[in-house]
Amino acid sequence: MSLDLKSNVHQNNLKAVKPSDSHIYEFENFRLDAAHLMLYRDAEEISLPPKQVETLLALIERSGEIVSKDDLMNRLWADAFVEESNLIQNIYILRKILGETATGKPMIETLRRRGYRFNAELKTNVDQKDDIAPEPPTEESAVLLKFPSVIIEKTSAETSGVDKFSFKKRTLAAIASALFLVAAVGLGLYYFAADKTIAGDRKTIAVLPLKPINAANRDEIYEFGIADSLIHRLGTMKGFFVRPLSATRKYADIEQDAIAAGKEQKVDYVLAANYQLANGRIRVTAQLFNVASGQIEETKIIEKDAGDIFAAQDAIAGEVGNMLQARFAATSTIPKAVRGTSNEEAYRLFLQGKNLTMKRNPADHKKAVEYFEQAIRLDPNYALAYARMAHAYFFSGLGDNIFTRTAKAKELLKKALELDNNLAEAYVIRGEINMIYEYDFPAAETDYRRAIELEPNNDFAHWLYALLLNNNRRFDEAMTEIETAQAIDPGALLYMRDRGRILYFAHRFDEAIAQLNRVIDLDENFATSYIWLWNAYDLNGDYAAAYRAFISRLKKTNPDRIETFQKIYETGGWLAVRQKMLEFSRQIENMPEDDMYFIKARQSALSGEKDQAFAHLNKAFEQRDWRISTLNVEPSLDSLRDDPRFDELVRRVGLK
Repeated sequence: MSLDLKSNVHQNNLKAVKPSDSHIYEFENFRLDAAHLMLYRDAEEISLPPKQVETLLALIERSGEIVSKDDLMNRLWADAFVEESNLIQNIYILRKILGETATGKPMIETLRRRGYRFNAELKTNVDQKDDIAPEPPTEESAVLLKFPSVIIEKTSAETSGVDKFSFKKRTLAAIASALFLVAAVGLGLYYFAADKTIAGDRKTIAVLPLKPINAANRDEIYEFGIADSLIHRLGTMKGFFVRPLSATRKYADIEQDAIAAGKEQKVDYVLAANYQLANGRIRVTAQLFNVASGQIEETKIIEKDAGDIFAAQDAIAGEVGNMLQARFAATSTIPKAVRGTSNEEAYRLFLQGKNLTMKRNPADHKKAVEYFEQAIRLDPNYALAYARMAHAYFFSGLGDNIFTRTAKAKELLKKALELDNNLAEAYVIRGEINMIYEYDFPAAETDYRRAIELEPNNDFAHWLYALLLNNNRRFDEAMTEIETAQAIDPGALLYMRDRGRILYFAHRFDEAIAQLNRVIDLDENFATSYIWLWNAYDLNGDYAAAYRAFISRLKKTNPDRIETFQKIYETGGWLAVRQKMLEFSRQIENMPEDDMYFIKARQSALSGEKDQAFAHLNKAFEQRDWRISTLNVEPSLDSLRDDPRFDELVRRVGLK
């Protein structure tokens, strides 16, 4: 199937700004065609998504004025719930492209706490029929505008090999321009996704889990419970952007260096604390680290009665919050604690279970189910525990089969939402189940959007929503969501990897390769990155690099097979390695579901064995393999798209 060039989303983007059809704005050596939302440097088009050009147009039309963030958000996304990070990203990219005026001023200037101003002097507006007025975009150029660094190739049913070559030749000039742009701002874009500028002019701070003075007395209710209370308290302070606990939970190691955590999270400050329990009291020493200087700027020692744990948590959060409020002359409201229960032991059990579910393996999920069951027995109205138990049960392998687990998980989620209809976590979990096993994508999108509305900084919701958008070929929106997730948790390699996956699915192989290599540079043991890397190299035609990435993966997973594949590669090259992968997969009767899709189906398609590929895809569908939801975007299946069986499978999966 070809990309839907006239999607509702794209149509809505164009409607958000209503320029005068006949206006072209000129400034410095740039020209903006308001009618077609196209930007030129001299006579060369700069390929940008329409929404970024709309952002520039909104500033140009009020040239010299200060335009507030609210005004821009209301104009650009009047009918949609969109994070402020989308606007910040657009401004960031435009600044990189436009640079400074001839007088040395930034073309787009940020005015602290007020907004943005366009500083370039506008020349007389020119009717677009004069000079270099562009022709209406063809289908190919429209695709190129949306995905500037990709050469889109039609399937064999649509075009011959000669036609493909002609299309590449026609778009060579535009792609050269796009590659220059990618080279200039690509690195900046990558770091933007994790950059603290997501917070705008606000100070960014990460609160680490508390560390026990005595490691033998560790307790989640202190380490994560107090950290969560602090995050909740600091989150009400104006002028601050606080990383959520989902982003800082990973820094619970007693030996964790606060400055190193702050650099990974790309924040201005880190709040690190330790605690000591003795004689029925808790003593907390909290320190505020300046990440840039490495210095401790504030220290607060608090001692409270540990008999009432919740009261102690709130008192500690309040005193630390007051310290920072005075330090930065900030204002805030005093928030009501959000724990979901008044039973301290139920809360402790919930935290223990939630920590286990973060490990994302069946054994830990099974143990987590036990903790959540105990918490619910202590507090039958504990909505959060029902929601998390649904997640743990679903991924634990408990029950007879996936259909039984799905029914049980949905029953638990129904109970959670009956108790609290505004529980973001329940919507996220229900959305995940709807997406990966029910294949009910509209329902999943509704759940994700509701979760984000309730909890805008829920990185997990943004991540899953990005995957759903990707699977439905809405790549621009998917990139925005994955970059928002990464901006909330800059240290999450999972989000960095999946940014590479989205680029891969969009056929943007060069960019996918660069992104996946960055992930591996950060953690060479993140083995799943190699799968996507070798496939990106493979489909990009770099077989030598594909083989190297494949061997790197084997070193982490099946080192005993390396010698076999080395010999095959030496005699038959990469295509022979591909074939051997397929042979190995056929020797295993009950292959894991990921291999059914990733190895059997994909390799069969690449080898031209269509009947086998469809047999494996249908088996994956019967197994409710979540990866089948990528059917409509997986590049290695392109050779199957002109077959009626493929269209039927897309319909069965719910992607049509």
